[in-house]
Amino acid sequence: MASLTIEGALPDTLPVREDGTGYPFALAWEDKAVLADTRTELTAELIEGYADLPETEEGDTEALYARYRTSVQIANTLQQVLAANATEEGTFDPSLQSEDVLTAIFTDRAEKIDEIPEWTNTDVPLVLVATEYAPYGTATKPAGNVLWIDPFTETTFLNTLSEIGIVELLVNES
Repeated sequence: MASLTIEGALPDTLPVREDGTGYPFALAWEDKAVLADTRTELTAELIEGYADLPETEEGDTEALYARYRTSVQIANTLQQVLAANATEEGTFDPSLQSEDVLTAIFTDRAEKIDEIPEWTNTDVPLVLVATEYAPYGTATKPAGNVLWIDPFTETTFLNTLSEIGIVELLVNES
């Protein structure tokens, strides 16, 4: 396994591995990009201590929990940013919202949120962690304007972070 971190602007031509082949995975965010052989290496760039987890069943459980904790942190932060941006834009006024809406938006994602069949607030998407809902958990997934972060596997974790715009994930598994 190998990875390469590039700080700042990407070069016109991406670096290759020692054997001349390209890296199968790349992850970019802010002013940093990581080229890697595995999704584990990419995930380790996002989660402190992840690379040190043992490759055992216990290590797999610890890795899932690390991805979950990180997902909760990202969901909490992104939810606050989305609400603040909508408030600044004048499309969301917390003083006009119901207690249920405010609770759903501002509850820590590590806490249980009452089941919401559908999130219809178009101004502020609801940011949720997928492992709290079916098929992983017992709660029904709400429909509607919901952004999901799925820490179940490294693949779902990175894919969903990319889908919601936190990172840019490039995969070349040819």
